[in-house]
Amino acid sequence: MSACVKCGKALPDGAVFCCWCGRKQIREKKRRTRANGQGCVSKLPSGKWRAEKTLGYKVDPVPPDAPPGAKPHKRRIVVTRHFDTRTEALAALPFLTAADRKPINGTATARKGEKIKLKELYDQWEPTHGKSKSTMDCYRSGFRLFAPLWFVPMSDLDIDDLQDCLDDSDLGKRTKENAKAALGLVYKYGIPRNCIPKDRNLAQFLRINAEGADSKPGLSMDELEKVRRAAEQGDRTAQIVLCHCYLGFRPTALLALQVADYSGKERAFIGGIKTEAGKGRTVTVSPKIQAHVDCILAGRESGPAFPAPDGGTYSIAAYRADFYALLDRLGIENPVDEQGRHRLTPHSCRHTFATLMKRVQGSDTDKLALIGHTSTAQLRDYQDTPFEDLRRITDQI
Repeated sequence: MSACVKCGKALPDGAVFCCWCGRKQIREKKRRTRANGQGCVSKLPSGKWRAEKTLGYKVDPVPPDAPPGAKPHKRRIVVTRHFDTRTEALAALPFLTAADRKPINGTATARKGEKIKLKELYDQWEPTHGKSKSTMDCYRSGFRLFAPLWFVPMSDLDIDDLQDCLDDSDLGKRTKENAKAALGLVYKYGIPRNCIPKDRNLAQFLRINAEGADSKPGLSMDELEKVRRAAEQGDRTAQIVLCHCYLGFRPTALLALQVADYSGKERAFIGGIKTEAGKGRTVTVSPKIQAHVDCILAGRESGPAFPAPDGGTYSIAAYRADFYALLDRLGIENPVDEQGRHRLTPHSCRHTFATLMKRVQGSDTDKLALIGHTSTAQLRDYQDTPFEDLRRITDQI
């Protein structure tokens, strides 16, 4: 005979329920879904979900006047964040850190948030996506199309920048579809982690152009002439945009150029975005912008080659805003389509450079060397291109 765990009355051995009060005698232990230290989630009366994680413990020393045998007080160090859904709360648990703790004494710990760079967020997402090796290889290959933007903060990314990466690639449609899919997954991963606003999944607006479709246009010759006149009148933004049109770097690569990347002897920039497609690329300076390059670099031995108005590093977001403002000042029409894409973007300067090169004589290999290419096989061919061959092209445009 045994006794009921609730009412204490006698029960036959092996009884599952109490015949008096109905209490189940053997309760199954709940299966733990997360180990100690991995955190937990709970629903609040407000309907939101709280993610909670123990980071460790703080032990307060025993006061000198404590009675003999007193034990030190141990306090749990907890970090919590609130989410709209249980799924978001569970997804955030592995990434809760001390930076997520509430401010103490009015001081907040800095968090990366939207300042995290695209490649950093991708590197965090990839190990969490449990697909086959072949699928992940496809995502990895496609994501390389966005290499010019890898080191741009998520908050600075724009639909035009992302679309230009696809339009600028000569890879196949399937690779571009993989690029769009991978980027969409990265955005979905970053939203519950406060790296991206909920309504800013830009991947869904990317277009996979069919073969033969027109890419984004560059500035027309009349529009380029308006920029040239403004540059000659001392407009600093116009000077940078004009240089951009005659150098052909991707916007992020142009802004990453340092004063040290310019060779006054060769009158050329040796730089490019730090990826296989642009590292160490040589671009000679056209005589039509030499005076502006000299003006912008004058008296400086270090820092960004094309700085922001305050002299610091030009962010892609600030450059884009100044680019659009310049077009407005010059009366250059720049309509926006139904998905928020402008006709002209900073990347249009790169297309302008390609158009200028079409108008002059020069080998295709030399022209590709000047504009840079995403194919590493072709890049190897460019590296032995003499300065003289590059100079012959840029002196003509």
